[in-house]
Amino acid sequence: HKLGVRQGSSVCILMRNDIAFIEAAYGAMRLGAYGVPANWHFKPEEINYILRDSGASVLIGHADLLHQLRDVIPPGVTVLSVPTPPEILATYKINRDQLATPDFAIDFEPWLAEQAPYDGPVVPQPSNMIYTSGTTGNPKGVRREAPTPEQVAAAERMRGMIYGLKPGARALLPGPLYHSAPNSFGLRAGRLGGALVIMPRFEPEEFLALIERERIDTIFMVPTMFIRLMRLPEEIRNKYDISSLHHIIHAAAPCPPNVKRAMIEW
Repeated sequence: HKLGVRQGSSVCILMRNDIAFIEAAYGAMRLGAYGVPANWHFKPEEINYILRDSGASVLIGHADLLHQLRDVIPPGVTVLSVPTPPEILATYKINRDQLATPDFAIDFEPWLAEQAPYDGPVVPQPSNMIYTSGTTGNPKGVRREAPTPEQVAAAERMRGMIYGLKPGARALLPGPLYHSAPNSFGLRAGRLGGALVIMPRFEPEEFLALIERERIDTIFMVPTMFIRLMRLPEEIRNKYDISSLHHIIHAAAPCPPNVKRAMIEW
């Protein structure tokens, strides 16, 4: 709000899986604005297109991802730089010379600490604005109107019944938050008062260990993850207690029938 974000505005989020991603998305939604997750694999000119097409007035991103954008940020866009966290540094090959806040950006954490808590009016909260993969021309932004209170209530009942997303759910998110389904799952799960555990990147044995350690009951996955789990040695698959798990949601490409059967038997 201090940066001029208002109802209907767009805030571009360029981060890997991180708590700050969730903070930025919730902040935008609280104002009735659209969070616009950008695929962090995109080239600078592709990020420029997203910023221009969405009309974003703010870009918030991991410091190392911002350095490449110096010459492509449209005029009038405020840039907030989030420190690249240790778990991301340990997971990806990142240029350690690009971890400082770029000179064209505001250091997010000190800036945030200076702000008073927002106590403005409650407005309808839209979901994030997700861009398609762009298989025909440029990616297209999907911008949905904010749901009515009745629509919100009906959707929450459906998600609780089908997906297990109920108050107190302990959810695990191994997929990237810039994708539509993981994004929707993660933002909803984070509001349920249980736990939202975010993996920087899917690693099959770590995935099983997290289910046991965090007593996870609800997960969103994609078929590739099932396949990688089934490729683990049997002694590794059987090493961890996953009895807390009640719901597995999967989307994207069709899951091969043999993989589904193997997971059910397991």
